[in-house]
Amino acid sequence: MNPITSTTFIRNLPYGVRRNLSDFLDPQESWKEVLVSIHKPTGEPRYSQQHLRRFEAVVLQGRSPTMELLNDWGTSNSTVGELVDILISRKLLAAASILLPDAINSCLPAIPQPALGHRVKEIVYNSDDTTRPFGRTEEQPLPDCSSEPHKEHKDTAGFLRLSFDELRRVTGNFDERPVNEGGSRLGAGGFGTVYYGHINGKPVAVKKLHSTEEISLEELSVQFNQEIQTLMTLKHENLVDMVGFSCEGHHPCLLYAYMSNGSLLDRLACLDNSPLLSWHQRCLIALGTARGLDYLHRNSHVHRDVKSGNILLDKSLVPKISDFGLTRASATRSSSTVMTERIVGTTAYMANEALRGEITPKSDIYSFGVVLLEILSGQPPVDENRDPKFLMEIKDEIDEEEMTLEDFVDQKMTDWDLPSVERTYSLASDCLNDKKNKRPLTEQVLSELEDVVKSISLEELGTK
Repeated sequence: MNPITSTTFIRNLPYGVRRNLSDFLDPQESWKEVLVSIHKPTGEPRYSQQHLRRFEAVVLQGRSPTMELLNDWGTSNSTVGELVDILISRKLLAAASILLPDAINSCLPAIPQPALGHRVKEIVYNSDDTTRPFGRTEEQPLPDCSSEPHKEHKDTAGFLRLSFDELRRVTGNFDERPVNEGGSRLGAGGFGTVYYGHINGKPVAVKKLHSTEEISLEELSVQFNQEIQTLMTLKHENLVDMVGFSCEGHHPCLLYAYMSNGSLLDRLACLDNSPLLSWHQRCLIALGTARGLDYLHRNSHVHRDVKSGNILLDKSLVPKISDFGLTRASATRSSSTVMTERIVGTTAYMANEALRGEITPKSDIYSFGVVLLEILSGQPPVDENRDPKFLMEIKDEIDEEEMTLEDFVDQKMTDWDLPSVERTYSLASDCLNDKKNKRPLTEQVLSELEDVVKSISLEELGTK
């Protein structure tokens, strides 16, 4: 395959590249910003309002307006360089990086690292941020890594921009010993390693990214930029807080506020002898997670990797959704579907349509259904020594009365009551419907969980 350069004709772009561009430009109708910026050699706009309405109409037919626009514009001798210039002028840098990463001063190193065997255990701390509605989300400019950083300089959207040397200092030179052995290492996974440190007197988790045999530098660049882009745009009590980044050194780094209670996955397993989560605590965690998910979907974003390992708990067990490297903006609300050629996510949580490459909020709902089963049972989503291996398949045994719900519930809990457990299980079953259009919307999930928590609170008041 010939490399893409600024002189490559748009009509010669591979289908997969054009489809990746549509993943970025179809949502929030960013393709319109490109359309109005296209001009004829005479300086006149190439497309009129009539053309705009024609491209809008293809959405109703289930087609991509970006693909149609590129196909039409590609009939002339338009080039990738012209398109990238437009994308940069419109601050659509994540889309531009798909075509010409060097054109936006890519921050990524050229030193790949070997893959690490187990999933990163991200830990961030409690935030005092409250929900701040944004309405229509605007794409923020990505950080410019070409200038000299200052360790206490606040960059775009109030994020700290630090040098790699400063991060090396605060993490004890990225001490690979576990924290409980006097080192800095909190966890590791396919995308990088997480270290503990302090910035301005506050504890932080520093994720140092690296490429692997499976994840190329180009893919890592997109994910690094995507996480920054998402967390610059979206702020909510139940989303993880990014406090800064670094584009220097051998590895790009992301900084998060440190969260003392780790992931929901670890707490359900009582890892490191942590105390058992009560039924009430679990329901509050489910409710907070649903609030974060509802906020994402109301702002036209699909997470694509909702799982207990990405639900982090602060010192008060307030949940925060993390890991936005795979997040993609969807078109409008829950009815939208975007297609992608690259299948991403975690198999034990993935809906059938996600396995086909569809990007839709209803896939997040399915994944959340698996999380609810974990909360109910205290069991991991996949266990090679369990029959069935996948937790979602145990639901079939309950539905077919081969197992009772009472036997499925985490036997270590003592405060659960059957009515609230039944309602939660029923909600999980609805979320796990094979037909995506029959799954509930996030606001419906939220409403049901609010009622469950309210019923538990009233029950507790009645016993006092």
